[in-house]
Amino acid sequence: MDRSRIEKISKALADGTRLKIFEAISASKCMTCGEIVLMRGVTPATVSHHLKILSEAGLIACRREGQFIYSQVVPETMDAYTRALTKISSGKKTSRRKFLSRVLKSASTLVCSQFLPSVVRASLFSQSTVPKAFPNNSARPQLALTLDDPRLSLGLTMKWPEANNRILKAISEKDIRAALFVCGMRVDEADGTKLLSAWDQVGHLICSHSYSHKFYGEQTSYADFAADFLKNEKVIAPYRNRTALFRYPFLKEGDTADKRDRFRALLKERGYRVGHVTIDASDWYVSQRFVDRLAKQPNAPIAPYRDYLIAHLLDRAAFYRQLALDVLGRDIPHTLLLHFNPLNAFVLPEVLKAFETAGWQWIDASLAFEDPIFRSRPQTLPAGESLVWALAKETRRFEDRLRYPGEDDVYEKPKMDALGL
Repeated sequence: MDRSRIEKISKALADGTRLKIFEAISASKCMTCGEIVLMRGVTPATVSHHLKILSEAGLIACRREGQFIYSQVVPETMDAYTRALTKISSGKKTSRRKFLSRVLKSASTLVCSQFLPSVVRASLFSQSTVPKAFPNNSARPQLALTLDDPRLSLGLTMKWPEANNRILKAISEKDIRAALFVCGMRVDEADGTKLLSAWDQVGHLICSHSYSHKFYGEQTSYADFAADFLKNEKVIAPYRNRTALFRYPFLKEGDTADKRDRFRALLKERGYRVGHVTIDASDWYVSQRFVDRLAKQPNAPIAPYRDYLIAHLLDRAAFYRQLALDVLGRDIPHTLLLHFNPLNAFVLPEVLKAFETAGWQWIDASLAFEDPIFRSRPQTLPAGESLVWALAKETRRFEDRLRYPGEDDVYEKPKMDALGL
């Protein structure tokens, strides 16, 4: 492969949207223009433009079948591209540096490094420029958005289509992919399919949160909890972005070692991992108070509840981040738990912005869950809570900072009462 071809490929991959389209096609093996439009939320004209550039660079091949045009990756091009860069990296230093300076003007180090084998990355880029997923060396702590309990019934405050559209719009404006943890009983009808499809089509992870939201404590046996978990598989199975992550209802993982370990074994057998929360909070309770107020005063202002929610979330984020640093000695990508509720539907844009203002960086949930910390299996009893809480509890060194449960309405009620909320 000659150098002009290498530069052309680098330029093709340098655009952020184009790179994501290329990644989507690679992951799906074959996609139509319409599928890309639905997944990325861009116009057909924009997708066609990017596909043309990728095709001219030889990165994808397009074929027509009837009224549809299918695009698929050309693996030989990437193989030749990486071989050519490997060859360049082993040549004379002066010529290599001169050529790389041109390549890096066309494509960022981040783009190039995603496709190169490790030996090439090590040769082409210094350790200070190669992006690393772990540990997080960024000055900004990283945070992924996860939402529990999408539902069709939100009371009289808001209909589900409006809530769904508002929440999805707020997330899309940050160009991130969240993880949606689905409790089957709340969406197990035709409209539920519409709700979940809207998330699936734009690339959010569709994950399990049990079918009936049972509390896995003394009142629920392992057999009942396992059956309820398996029942939910059929609810999330049809979706392309269905991901084998399970989140325990109420973050409770069993009141005995036997129940805890038996269900962990079932998850492993079914290919699941736990969709751990690191930053737990009581947004559900703030929303409940807001909805109750609207029932009494339909014109009640939303701002006081928005401001309380943001302050509460930032406080909990700061607490769990510092706890993680103290327990693990490093920053980790955090996962924030929010719920599909009316208050979040109204104020999610402000919540997302507030975290950025506070110095946090939003990342895709799939990236956060890749960190090895999310494979931890704390040996605590009763099991559960925030993953950071459980890891701290396991050490027995942070008893003065841990309350049980980690988060609940009892902590927020007196504060909201005092504020008249």
